[in-house]
Amino acid sequence: MSALRGIRPAACVAALGLLAFAAPAARAQSGPFSAYAGDIPFNCELQYVGTGTDFPDPDADPFCVEFDKTQQNVTDFGLADFLSREPARVAAASPKCFYFQRDHWTGTIVQGGEPEVWHWDGDYWFNKATGSGGVSVRNFRIGGQPQSAAAFAPPEYAGYFDEEGGGGVAAQNSVEADPRCAEMVDSRRERLAVYRTPVPGGKIWRKRVGRARLLTLRQRLIEEVLGPPDATRRHTDRFEVAGGGELRVGWRGTALDRRVAAFLVTSKSYSHRGVPVGAQARAARNRLGAKRAFRLRGFRVLETRRFRRSRLLVGVRGGKIAWIAIADPRLFRTQRGLRRTLRRLVA
Repeated sequence: MSALRGIRPAACVAALGLLAFAAPAARAQSGPFSAYAGDIPFNCELQYVGTGTDFPDPDADPFCVEFDKTQQNVTDFGLADFLSREPARVAAASPKCFYFQRDHWTGTIVQGGEPEVWHWDGDYWFNKATGSGGVSVRNFRIGGQPQSAAAFAPPEYAGYFDEEGGGGVAAQNSVEADPRCAEMVDSRRERLAVYRTPVPGGKIWRKRVGRARLLTLRQRLIEEVLGPPDATRRHTDRFEVAGGGELRVGWRGTALDRRVAAFLVTSKSYSHRGVPVGAQARAARNRLGAKRAFRLRGFRVLETRRFRRSRLLVGVRGGKIAWIAIADPRLFRTQRGLRRTLRRLVA
């Protein structure tokens, strides 16, 4: 994909890796373009294989990998070893529908010594269901000096890289779309399973947050509403929210009947009756009628009027609302059980 001119053969090989979207069939005309910051667009486990090609899960798709390519030296044959492993890496990526790669490149004459010939940290992905791909660069240096990667990029990409050695671009029509891959994401459930999309902000109600409702089976929440969580621990799931913050879910029950018992929101993208997370604490008192209930992990917890099927609590710190939570009291035998779940969600 890249058009490189006038640099030494070894550096040319490295720069080709920088601009390739790791896709075997790039289209001649790509676009439109948008900035890309290096985030992983898929729900996947990042498989770290160091300098080798021993993938823990070679059959995964989405297939997400991280390589250490910092031993591209001349005197210890590191560059030759690196080049010998690249065909296996390309072969592992080529058949995938959804691919992400993170790597770290360093070229030197003597391993670990000066001068440094080239260096960058890169993120690349392609999506054959949509025919799109992206590349992001950080810490781009030639001869130890930060510089823009634009000189090594096709002209249409150049404006997305800065003089300090960073930047990135995503493009539609950058790889050949594959109908087989499109079939893998032709339902909402499949898209939630494949794509890593932050939860959108919205409103907090007494029994739901956005489209997510209390008492929903945890499995259904993941498969049909929110997608896979970004983190799971101690009977809680955490989802990143677009614009920052998290939607945290506490669940209770057996392995076959785990249901959502509580939600806790730390994102300013959410609000209850016009009072958002991040507002002054007095708004919770004046507009929501919340009153002081108890303390929890350094927060003053306020609670609005209780209902048989829902409770709404507000965590305050530094005079501002730090989080808003709702819970179904029918899933907690005691007040202590509710506080235990809140402590897990707050931690």
